[in-house]
Amino acid sequence: MRREQVLRRQLDSLGMLGQAIDAMQSLSAHHLRSARVGLVAARAYRDGIDTLIAAAGIAQAPPVIEQPGLLLLAADLGLCDGYNAQLTEAALVQRQRLDARALYCVGRRPLVTFRRAGVPVTRTYSTVTSVAGLTGLLLTLADDLLSDYLGGTFSTLHVVSARFDGVGAFTPVSTLVLPVTPARAGHRLATTPYVSVQHLTRIAIREYLYSTLYELLLDSLASEHGTRLIATQSAGQWLNARVSTLRRQLSSVGRESSTQEVLEVAAGARQRKRSRQDP
Repeated sequence: MRREQVLRRQLDSLGMLGQAIDAMQSLSAHHLRSARVGLVAARAYRDGIDTLIAAAGIAQAPPVIEQPGLLLLAADLGLCDGYNAQLTEAALVQRQRLDARALYCVGRRPLVTFRRAGVPVTRTYSTVTSVAGLTGLLLTLADDLLSDYLGGTFSTLHVVSARFDGVGAFTPVSTLVLPVTPARAGHRLATTPYVSVQHLTRIAIREYLYSTLYELLLDSLASEHGTRLIATQSAGQWLNARVSTLRRQLSSVGRESSTQEVLEVAAGARQRKRSRQDP
């Protein structure tokens, strides 16, 4: 009887866990679709900004003394099959290669690894789970980075993030965001007397930073939810197999209990029969 109670409690616990996994799987699928749709438009817009920068001839001179900064785009939520671990490892390798002094981290899960490695973090930011939440994060992140860049905290900025390679697949990549350099050669446009070159340059740098960061954040969001979607599917399959095993065990325990009850009834009947036969 005790064994049966334990199995029933385990089944109840797995049932609640299954509901949580199903909910997370549905949310990941929804957010993955939204991120992939937005990623197409974000890439097209960033390509347009690149074309305008090339046409305007905007190119920042390389720094005289290079002080690299590094930004890591990770995640806060778990159940994404080593997603944070791979990105954190890539960031540590890139930091050592660049000898970066300023480290910015979106997502708080990598902080434990950074502390263990003795790596100080300049600023940290909480991640978001949906495309709708990216706007607030982007504004805060871009403003902080631009202020620190203009203030001399770093002279170059590299971003370590996940490149979406398909559902459940991603590649850690490093992207140079600052200083702004044309991604391609283009036809130079004539200057306008209505806007100064300095003003146009400031606007172009700000827009380039915003559009590039937004694209990288979307790419990371799609990679995170794609990885979590596969992980939740695997967890659901394991859970179903475990539930089937427990149900078989429960059925076996039930049969054993019924058999034992029958045997006890039969033994009692024989005992009563013998008692009646004894003089």
